Amino acid sequence: MMKPEESSLLAVERQRIILEILDREGVVRNAELKELLSVTAATIRADLRELENAGYCEIIWGGAVSKRPHMAGSERFLFERSKLNPEHKRHIGKRAAQLVEVGQTIIVDAGSTTVELIRHLPRDLEYLRVVTPALNVAAAAAHFPSIELVMTGGILRHLTWSLIGPQVVRALDIINADWAFLACGGFNLEQGITTSNMLEVEIKHTMLKRAARVALLADSSKFNRTRSLTVAPLQELDVLITDIGLSDADTDRIKDHGIEVIRV
Repeated sequence: MMKPEESSLLAVERQRIILEILDREGVVRNAELKELLSVTAATIRADLRELENAGYCEIIWGGAVSKRPHMAGSERFLFERSKLNPEHKRHIGKRAAQLVEVGQTIIVDAGSTTVELIRHLPRDLEYLRVVTPALNVAAAAAHFPSIELVMTGGILRHLTWSLIGPQVVRALDIINADWAFLACGGFNLEQGITTSNMLEVEIKHTMLKRAARVALLADSSKFNRTRSLTVAPLQELDVLITDIGLSDADTDRIKDHGIEVIRV
């Protein structure tokens, strides 16, 4: 495909090309779009923001994923997300794993970052109970003979490989956990922890309620991004584990609300 001159494409034409890639692949990457469309990174970000506001995609670190469920690419939503910014996800998951102690019960939310926590647990771990509604988390935990894996049951949401529904809430509601490790669609000090799916709100809220301590695992691209539904105020967190992209000023603002911030 020939690379168009920057002046030859209007915003609507660029966005049509981006949508075609999203429909075909399920994911786009900023660096590739910048080269393909011969525009600046700022222009790509603006185009993706317009498409996100229109409901076509969700911006993630380094690109965007399709939100159109009738497209085949969106079925690879979780898989494609795991391919983007894997280094930060691994660092965040590895640091979260260091919070876990032998004999604890932990609740692990669905996500491409939370699963890295499980993957970075020590192989000689003596005993740990892991409670999760996430298929990818369960699959990772199944490789540890010393982990007692508790799956919540529920209805599979293909987009995130997670189980949803009242069964999940009922299963979580009898758990007394030492830690809950949450994922999110966005977070800030005003709207708190946010997500886009109504059924996930009650599940995440129950995770918060049933754990003695709560950690949010989220890269810095999700800070000051707001999804349509609030799970809980940010102040309900004990720990935020993110990457070094979160500025010193924003880190201090979050710490001022009594939240421990770990940047990796």
